[in-house]
Amino acid sequence: MGARGPLGLIARLELRHARSDLRFLLFAAGTDIDEDRDFLERAYQLYLLAIFAVVLALSWGQVVYLVEGMRDALGQVAGALAMALVALVPAAVLAAWSLCALRETPLRLTGPDIAWLARAVPPRALLAVQLVRGVVVTALVGALGAYLLGVLALAPSRLAWAALGAAVMPVARLLATLVGLARSASPRRLRLAVTLASGTLAALLAAALLVALPTLVFLAGLALVPAALALDAAAAACALLLASRADMAFVVDDNELYVARRSLRFLALVDSGAYREAYRRRRLGRRPRARRTWRFWGGPAAAVSHALASLVRDPSALLGILSWGALLVPMGALLVAARVNVGVLLSWYLCATLTLREPCPLARVFREDCRNRLVRAQLPMGTPQLLALDSLPALVVALAASAAVVALAAGALGPGAAVPTVLLAWAMLAALTLSAAFDDPRRARGSGSLRATGFVCGALSLFAVGLAGLLGTLPALACALAVDVLLACALRD
Repeated sequence: MGARGPLGLIARLELRHARSDLRFLLFAAGTDIDEDRDFLERAYQLYLLAIFAVVLALSWGQVVYLVEGMRDALGQVAGALAMALVALVPAAVLAAWSLCALRETPLRLTGPDIAWLARAVPPRALLAVQLVRGVVVTALVGALGAYLLGVLALAPSRLAWAALGAAVMPVARLLATLVGLARSASPRRLRLAVTLASGTLAALLAAALLVALPTLVFLAGLALVPAALALDAAAAACALLLASRADMAFVVDDNELYVARRSLRFLALVDSGAYREAYRRRRLGRRPRARRTWRFWGGPAAAVSHALASLVRDPSALLGILSWGALLVPMGALLVAARVNVGVLLSWYLCATLTLREPCPLARVFREDCRNRLVRAQLPMGTPQLLALDSLPALVVALAASAAVVALAAGALGPGAAVPTVLLAWAMLAALTLSAAFDDPRRARGSGSLRATGFVCGALSLFAVGLAGLLGTLPALACALAVDVLLACALRD
């Protein structure tokens, strides 16, 4: 192990992992930090890093400017929204991280690490090094996010908000780590009971944060920072204690998905859709065989029952559905209703378009049916009918989520804003679903690089609606309905 012991060994290993990632990113820019070591190549590498730093600084300034524009558009509602996000974000992060920690152990090991270190390095040392990296990154992200919330709330001291975020967000990270470690440290016969109890405790802690955090921030202010730091230290100590009792055999087995995800991490930069599909198939293959089969309905309803079965067997698909139904689409509809400036609306469009690079989850079952040519040829349904039946369960969930989110937020925009905003969100969801029909090989349009795909149709639909949204909610709604009609007409068999 050397004089520094296991901590030094793991720290050097983490640095080598970071160097490997940096090497890949710079290799994409035309240089290799291991092979190119002369003066000119080193100067070029420093030049790339300097350009990256400048881009980050300018991007941060643009984000602050956009948040200021959103604050001016929202008016008095901005402060209440900022305080709501102060409670909502840590609670949501705690719930999401706890779910991930219950599905996969927080003790992360790559394939080579398992082969060489699993039996030689104590889990407490492994967790200590990983906690330092994770807590630092979480604190930095929390500080930047809280600073933006301070800008949104027009706070007199934005740095105070940043300090609060840097102290509170690691609390959520460490509590989620404790939830996952309790599962790794429990005996095999009690693992299921401990998992259920830990999940229940995580849900209660997230609810407590959601309810109590706004009041604590209002009453204590900056005095909450030392308390949060003390809680961070206590949670870190408890995590190290639990890690010392972790079952390394279980940890190694539970790292199977992380190893697969780590080996394919660079594929996500090239083809994120292929990366997610490969990871999904690997995750489904790891699950035990179902004890009973699904009873499908007869006739056209068989496609609906097939979609329901796919959703039940892969609950993680709900996250993708809710990312559109409860986040991206309602956000766009609310921004249009708030009459924000062009920069804010353009930022939303860019985020939605980048998300569309991955196949839209509303039509995932439809794409799977179309991908299997042998099965698709035997289905007695045209493309519009199959799309409607396969997408019905996901679309119902997305429509309900968007209506709930818009109804909760649109009240602050005026008494008559809720209904047209909900209809606008529904029309955009319908356009995204109809656009996915062009991923059917039988519906291919165009030639070469000019092809009407689901991505192209979805991006153009959102662009048209966003452009019309500069005129108001009703013009955007009319444009979205017109897009829906045009797409439906284009899909007629």
